[in-house]
Amino acid sequence: MEHARPSPQTESDDVAKLRHMASEFTEGFNTGDVDRIMRFYGNTYVDINLRSPVQSWQERRQYYAQVIRDGGFRIQVHPDEILIRGDLAFVRGTIDIAAAATPSDSKLRQLRYLEIASRQPDGSWQVLWGMDGPIQEYSPSP
Repeated sequence: MEHARPSPQTESDDVAKLRHMASEFTEGFNTGDVDRIMRFYGNTYVDINLRSPVQSWQERRQYYAQVIRDGGFRIQVHPDEILIRGDLAFVRGTIDIAAAATPSDSKLRQLRYLEIASRQPDGSWQVLWGMDGPIQEYSPSP
């Protein structure tokens, strides 16, 4: 199945929108503004990391409200690669996690993430699926 390739300007605009989403997510999370985060979610989201992965918009909102309330940490989201195929975008990146009291703490943790987003009729993007996990070291055996 072949997708029409967007013009370089359109793809550049889409990448900028997706990077902006990551920035808004970071700011919303770190300020406790769940509504700022939820602007980028549709009616259903699939979080691969959860035992019951399919969440309604309201369930996802409650999830973030609880994580922010109970977390005690700050995040920084870095989209490392964005691949756009038609109306779908695959965003792979890194999430830095630091204790809220000491953001420059040397005990920074990192996760890798992958999200799949869908272009909406108005040109905006909404995330559909996501997963994250710890970075693992791997060295092939000699």
